[in-house]
Amino acid sequence: MTSSVSCTRRRKRHRSRANSSHEPCLFHAATGVELFHLHRKPHLSQVRNLPPYSFLYYKQLQFLFRQCGQVKTISFDGSRAYVEFYRTSQGSGVLPEVSLALLLSTRSQPLDLFIYPTDKVEACAGSSTITHMKYTRVNVDFQNHSVCSVGVLSSTVDPDNLPRSQFFVVNITEVVEVGHFWGFQADEASMEKQRHLTTEINRRNLRPVTVSLYPNLLCLAPYSESSNEQCMYYRAKILHMRDNSVEVFFVDFGNRTLVSCISLRELPSDLMSHPFQAHEFCIAGMRPSAQSMILGNEWSSHARNHFITLVKGHSLIVSLYSILHGVMRVELFISTGASSTSVADILVDEGHAVKAEECYNSKQNHEVLLSVYKDLEEGTYMSNSVSSSWKDCKEEEKQLIDRLLTYFSKTSQSYPKTKVRVLGPTTPHKISFYSLNHGLHYKAVCIEKCSMNSFALNDNPTNKHQRMLVAGSVSVNASGTHILLNDTTLLPDIPGLSTLITMLFTTVMELRTNGERTCYTGALCGLGWNSRTEEAILPEHDMELTFDVKFDVEDITEINVLRNAINHLVCEGPNGTLHLGPDRISRLQEDCREHLIRLFAKSPPRENITPVYYEKPGKWNQTDQSRMMTRRLLQAPALLSCLLLSPRLLQAPTLLSCLLLSPRLLQAPTLLSCLLLSPRLLQAPTLLSCLLLSPRLLQVPTLLSCLHRMQMQCVIK
Repeated sequence: MTSSVSCTRRRKRHRSRANSSHEPCLFHAATGVELFHLHRKPHLSQVRNLPPYSFLYYKQLQFLFRQCGQVKTISFDGSRAYVEFYRTSQGSGVLPEVSLALLLSTRSQPLDLFIYPTDKVEACAGSSTITHMKYTRVNVDFQNHSVCSVGVLSSTVDPDNLPRSQFFVVNITEVVEVGHFWGFQADEASMEKQRHLTTEINRRNLRPVTVSLYPNLLCLAPYSESSNEQCMYYRAKILHMRDNSVEVFFVDFGNRTLVSCISLRELPSDLMSHPFQAHEFCIAGMRPSAQSMILGNEWSSHARNHFITLVKGHSLIVSLYSILHGVMRVELFISTGASSTSVADILVDEGHAVKAEECYNSKQNHEVLLSVYKDLEEGTYMSNSVSSSWKDCKEEEKQLIDRLLTYFSKTSQSYPKTKVRVLGPTTPHKISFYSLNHGLHYKAVCIEKCSMNSFALNDNPTNKHQRMLVAGSVSVNASGTHILLNDTTLLPDIPGLSTLITMLFTTVMELRTNGERTCYTGALCGLGWNSRTEEAILPEHDMELTFDVKFDVEDITEINVLRNAINHLVCEGPNGTLHLGPDRISRLQEDCREHLIRLFAKSPPRENITPVYYEKPGKWNQTDQSRMMTRRLLQAPALLSCLLLSPRLLQAPTLLSCLLLSPRLLQAPTLLSCLLLSPRLLQAPTLLSCLLLSPRLLQVPTLLSCLHRMQMQCVIK
């Protein structure tokens, strides 16, 4: 492998502006993640500086977040609390409610709590000692109207709520997104529970709902498979309200539908205690491929439709991998004759998905599940919750919490209150940005406050690859310490995308290699260097890239193909777009698009590598010139003799790069002889690109003979 390849592209130079620029600028995203956290979900907001016995003020916290969305749970942990919202939108990723909550931290109006004196709280406990509960872990569930302490030593898995086996059958009723769905267990015991509950509901005299409707209200809603069938009532939860209709979610089946408000019925209190039968599932070890992200919003429409066709309405086998935050992460299988095929493998084989590593919490829970199932099978399982003293302690704490909440709800006006400033909301998943330009690398980057990217979150914390933010307008504050960005776009989370884009559109690129010159480690991009002074032309605008995925000679070849094609599209010479017909321009544009997708969505995906930082960042002309391959080497007699003996050497990526830089090399007699000996070399993508960029080469007699021998038809306009 050559140690470096230098490639250039013609571009009009722009004058730099000291304080403002409207050129698109590139910024990398740094996505740090905490090693340990009570919750590690991107759809949580965190507040800090909470007072002792903070669970007493959960209603105040709920009120502070009322404009962001409906709060599902609040988990108190020491002086912190984690606020979780109900999901009101389809799809995965960061909830809009979380982004709105984070915007609260930028408002001038502070977040304050009015608290009781600590000594008064402790006095209300009477003879009971509650000092150990000052900063205890407490979980508030607004759906179940429960406030319970969370034991530090409690088991993460409750065997009573687990499926009887790791492998079980699921009837899939609702697809949220590719790999994300709802369903219910289809074993005989679960089906009998469903039938019994349905019979019990529909034999009663049901009353209309008397309270005002609101999202997440539990009720009974009608459903029938077809218009000819009689409607039956099932337990449901209101999702959205639309004029005289509501969208409901059936908590025992997992599907949703739209019904009229007047058709809803009250859910009897004794039927609320039955556990919901529907479960939420996600396929483990899989994420969208680059191709899927490019062709759609995270998942392409083709991937989504194919997944729905494969699974919706079917009873399929799943293997439970882990349970995180109430969601079962599973492997999903489709029976094909005598064998079973993984749905994840099907999506990977078709290019819709790629394999992905599970997060630390998921792998840890997987180990616990394996141990629990093994112990259950052998009859040796011992849970922490089995201890009667532990259960008594938790029950005592629950009674204390309920007693305090009841007492202060009745006598809240009797005690003077102190105002405490709550810090936040924040999240450990917030993305920070830094400039790629050498001269601005150490300046702080700020995004306009009204932009959603000002609180961009990393919804895939296990992915450590760099991401790119493009800004249409850039300015610097008066002191020169901060870069201010406007009109920003956060590019898709595709490994290597930021590096590829930079190399595609830079004026000059010099590749870096490791010491043994066996692989590329990075690239310096910018305007190059002055050959006389050997100094950078515009060093403050140079960008030193360090690769975190593997790029090979084939990738560099593809990059050169695109750079050459873009030159032909934007140049003003006789081969420019001003002198081409619309059909020709359209073909060139489509060719560029195909090359871009092939470059970004390489299959199999590029291998992850450990970044190796160059010892002389920002220094040009570091390549040993004796190891550079130039176009003139193709005219060397020895190389031409090698090509005659083995014409397929023309398919070598580096040789193809040289041909791309100068397509007329195809007119060299020896190269034409190679093509005559092996005409199918013309089917190589890069040789076809040469012909596309220089159609007149098709008039060369030898090339015409090659095409004739391959029985190809060519129409030259």
